[in-house]
Amino acid sequence: MHDYRAAKSLRFPTFSLKAASFYIDELQSIDIPPRSIEIGAKENYQLDLQLSLPLFTGGKISSQIGARKEEALVRGHILQAQRLSNAYLTRKAYLELMMADLMVKSAEASLQRIQIIKGDAHNLHAGGMADSVDLLDAELAFQKAAQMLEERETARRNASAYLAQLIGFGSDEAFLLSESVPLPSLPDSENQAPTLQRINRPELGAFDHRIQAAEYLVGSANASHFPNVSGYAGYSVGKPNRDFYGKTWNDNFTAGMSLNWEFDLGGQTIRSAQAAKEMVFSTQEDKKDLEESLLLQVKVGLANLKCAYRAFAISQEEYDISKRKFRLAKEKQKAGYMSVNRLLELEAELTATEQLYQASEINYYIKQTEYLYTLGSPGIYGGL
Repeated sequence: MHDYRAAKSLRFPTFSLKAASFYIDELQSIDIPPRSIEIGAKENYQLDLQLSLPLFTGGKISSQIGARKEEALVRGHILQAQRLSNAYLTRKAYLELMMADLMVKSAEASLQRIQIIKGDAHNLHAGGMADSVDLLDAELAFQKAAQMLEERETARRNASAYLAQLIGFGSDEAFLLSESVPLPSLPDSENQAPTLQRINRPELGAFDHRIQAAEYLVGSANASHFPNVSGYAGYSVGKPNRDFYGKTWNDNFTAGMSLNWEFDLGGQTIRSAQAAKEMVFSTQEDKKDLEESLLLQVKVGLANLKCAYRAFAISQEEYDISKRKFRLAKEKQKAGYMSVNRLLELEAELTATEQLYQASEINYYIKQTEYLYTLGSPGIYGGL
């Protein structure tokens, strides 16, 4: 805004002060018998004050003010774009931390299930219903589950550190924040997903003001064809001031108007105006390209959001089936009708479908976040 205020100040009067003091050892004189008259004084003091006000500039000042105002608005939209980007990154990082935490819980549940299977395998082996291969399979599955849990915990710590960096919290505080806000319920059907809306990205608003600023520059270039007219008033005091033959202090007031008209014989003014028009056209084309790119991103984002909803619905059904299969298989294994190896395979299937289900639920909100960001929707701020 300082450039804009500086441009506005051109409308106000300007005050100038000029002071000088000097000594002349010899003065010119005029011999008029019977005496000689010296011109001026040896000791000279001069003070000039002047107030000047532009009266007509052909639009130069108004064009500069308009251009600076639009440039200030451009910077404001850039700040809004940065705020929107920060909200997008923070919201996405929050969801990714939540997903990492769910993966840890799923890995913990898997480890507990395998530990139970491992204990059952030892009991069956003691009863002669399982062999040593079953024990080795159970031990191997347990080690794999423990390793998976460690990897998931590392991923959660990394996600927590990234979110903490974005929001300026500690890692522990960021993790607690991810647990404090539960996920909302998904829509009942795909048709309730957000529909295509108007794009309201700050980048487009910045381009609008860039175009306006360029148009003001065209006006400023064309204003060079016109003269500059200003009015002024001045006060002068000094010794001897305007009295060439006096040696005393005196003062006077002046007022008037001045005209300054420069004629560009080389065509610089015309070429500057043409260059400014080309800038307007180039900025307009850049805005069109951005609009087309954002519109494509919005359409892709909406398609991804609907696809994420369908993936969630499918993974939910698969997870329910896997839970029922594992529950029945566990009963068969205890009764001795299923091998430990087969039960471990079903447990691995259950863990995979559980993680896929949890990931698909959060992935829906990640795709929703991406969609809101491409739209520039205020819904990206705040909670889920």
